[in-house]
Amino acid sequence: MNSKKYRRHKIYEELKNLIIFGRYPPGMVLNEKEICRTYKVSRTPYREALFRLELDGLVLIKPKVGVVVTHTDLAALKDIFELRTILEGVAAQLAFKRIKTESLAALKEVVEKIEALNPDADIFSYLELDAQFHRIIHEAQGNDLLKEILEKLYNQCMRLWNTIEAREQMSDLIKSSIRDIKKVYTAFLNNDADEVERLVKAHFSSYLLTLVSHLTGRMEHAVPGGA
Repeated sequence: MNSKKYRRHKIYEELKNLIIFGRYPPGMVLNEKEICRTYKVSRTPYREALFRLELDGLVLIKPKVGVVVTHTDLAALKDIFELRTILEGVAAQLAFKRIKTESLAALKEVVEKIEALNPDADIFSYLELDAQFHRIIHEAQGNDLLKEILEKLYNQCMRLWNTIEAREQMSDLIKSSIRDIKKVYTAFLNNDADEVERLVKAHFSSYLLTLVSHLTGRMEHAVPGGA
């Protein structure tokens, strides 16, 4: 990667992570001069990064206003997870047909690390390992366009996850997800294609139900007189 491409990629990754992890909250208008000065880039790579972020659905470029970080809501959460559930199932099926020995070994390594976690204390470590597990599958399935779409959906999912307060209350979901991942890996070893797809879809459906329930509860408490 040459220096210009590296700068474009670096500023894109930096801004993406600031949005995903909540440092740049929804509704914030980005300050071009400040960002270019902070990251020592010219306007060209900065603006190229913005176009990529807009394609990712993370910012909206508004005439006479500027670049605004987009909002997330419950409807978006449902749409994202419904689509991701379907596409992760497709990716799992393709990966099952194309996965190589080294990818299975990489899955095993991730599973072993996950098994060593404390679900009540290592939530962010789990999220990182969960992402690694699914990215190994994404790489193994061999379709670059599908991999790109799934990466964008993952970014949106992580952003929604980071809007949730009291993440310590999600330890039950983490424990359930750890069991799911171990079952998916076992299904790969057992050469059971249908079970791989079913388990992957169930994994994301469980996420959706839990997150929707949690976010709905927060909204009800935010409304005067809410339960």
